[in-house]
Amino acid sequence: MRRAAAAWRLMVCAWLLLCAPAAGVAQSAASGTVRGVVQAAPTNVALPYAVVSIPSLNIERFSGAEGQFLLSAVPAGTYELMVRRIGFVPQRQRITVAANRTTTLSIALIQVPVRLTGMTVRPTDPCRLPGLPDSSRFPEVAQLVGLLRENAATYRTLVRRFPFVYAQVRALGEYDDGTMAVRSVDTLAVPAQPTVRYEPGRVVQSTRGTIARETFMAIPSIIDLVDPSFVNNHCFIYAGASVQGNETWFRLDVRASERLRTPDVHGAFFLDSATAQLRRMELELSRPERLPASLRGVRSVIAHSTFVEIAPGLSILESVCAINWQKPRQGTRVFHGAELQHTLAWEFTIAPPDVERVTVRTGPPWHPATRLPGASLPCAGAEP
Repeated sequence: MRRAAAAWRLMVCAWLLLCAPAAGVAQSAASGTVRGVVQAAPTNVALPYAVVSIPSLNIERFSGAEGQFLLSAVPAGTYELMVRRIGFVPQRQRITVAANRTTTLSIALIQVPVRLTGMTVRPTDPCRLPGLPDSSRFPEVAQLVGLLRENAATYRTLVRRFPFVYAQVRALGEYDDGTMAVRSVDTLAVPAQPTVRYEPGRVVQSTRGTIARETFMAIPSIIDLVDPSFVNNHCFIYAGASVQGNETWFRLDVRASERLRTPDVHGAFFLDSATAQLRRMELELSRPERLPASLRGVRSVIAHSTFVEIAPGLSILESVCAINWQKPRQGTRVFHGAELQHTLAWEFTIAPPDVERVTVRTGPPWHPATRLPGASLPCAGAEP
């Protein structure tokens, strides 16, 4: 597999970002151990992949398949321990660690009681008051935003603790008349490491390519959802629920702030009502009329992503569908640039607890010089 080339014009450039690994705690004679189990209250069902951390020491671990966790070489002292799990109310408690002793804990987390009753579907108005929803006025919406951000925080912990590389097959082509003409198909080895970070009002960026400058859309990754710069420049709106197979998904719409005078992103995020897992993310370029003059032929850019669960409460990117919608031109047939991505495999340097280090999946039947039906492009149904 070859390494990914520079991102192509106004397309997805970064989906997985790797934060710097958490600093290790130096071994010390005056240190102890914290051991315990995380369970759901009141059933006492084990909760795997809960995030157990001591923020002041930059210690962060996942619980194992039976909810167990171990924090070793913790300097003696008193700290705040935080335990989080997608779909559950985070818990904080003070603990005291004694030198050469083991502190044993039993943590019971309460499931977040998100209810449809009383949740009003509101119109998607311009975003004039960005930021987190007022929990006293819109408690259910605030809970959904909290669940969305918990998905992002869990993913951030995953890439901090367990760096990985994943292989994607990518199809590039043009969409028109309900089908996609595939021009090329390649396979990319994509490391989970920093590439481009979200900056408010600066999602359209350019870089010098091998021949000329290339313009790309720096799509926010899931990690950016916990970044204050994203939260403080977007409004969040509950947009209803829908049945997907045997699941019910809550939809949370996100709108870019009106104070951003340059293109940013609007979005829709779909959370499984039972597990609170993020299932799908749909992003769209805001203010396309304010693109650079060289891109004024673009009327919209959309990018839809799906996620695959690799363990209970742990998901990574599965697929991407993106289209550059062009403005119609009289007397000229318009072709819309399209890109499909699908994750074929992933490989961890060191695997998370109870997860295979290498996983290989069957890829889609994409071939150059063929046409894919519109059903193969789920994002085509979102034509503006």
